[in-house]
Amino acid sequence: MKKTLWLLVLLGLVLSGCSEDGTLRITNNSNYSAWFQLGSVGLTNNLSSGQVYEKDYTLSTSIFGDEDKSVTVYYGGDFVFTDQESKTIKPGSTSKVNIYSDAGEIVIWNDSYGFYIEEVFLSPSDDIDWGTNDLIGNIGPDEYVSWLVTPGWWDILVIDDWGDEFYSFDNYISVEETLVLYYDGFRSGGDPVHLKIENAKKYTEITKDRVQQNDM
Repeated sequence: MKKTLWLLVLLGLVLSGCSEDGTLRITNNSNYSAWFQLGSVGLTNNLSSGQVYEKDYTLSTSIFGDEDKSVTVYYGGDFVFTDQESKTIKPGSTSKVNIYSDAGEIVIWNDSYGFYIEEVFLSPSDDIDWGTNDLIGNIGPDEYVSWLVTPGWWDILVIDDWGDEFYSFDNYISVEETLVLYYDGFRSGGDPVHLKIENAKKYTEITKDRVQQNDM
């Protein structure tokens, strides 16, 4: 009888299983600050360069299979495009999210006395047209707005509230580099549409057209 009882207890322990931690590890491998949040409505956490964040999840294990946990990590940073990764956390293992810099930065500074910038077009130099307006809102005198862009050659077109145009061609932006363009309110000569088409003929390498306006 005792032997049978012992076997039943042992069987119960086997069936019920046990618990073991699974770990999520997030590392900021960029040279600047980064942020992340767990889930789309989670709290935002900041990571300095080289900093590591770890979170343990207690998960059950049994002969019927192991419990796992699905986590979506949203992240971005000073030179990091906003992105997300979905991870499955398993007992006894570590799931890793590594954040790397993947962008440069363009800053448009309104250095005029009374003009407002209403449109900004950021276009890869190899593209034959300017694309769509990349500015949300406007830029008043002595104000600026910044964008993250993929590394490569970029052309910039600024249009103010008078319809005047200011442009700059062939700006090379590398990862973790910031280009500041000062707008003074004076018109630049030449048709930017024609100049854009002619300028694009010089390029054979294609730059990925990714632009993200930073929070104002």
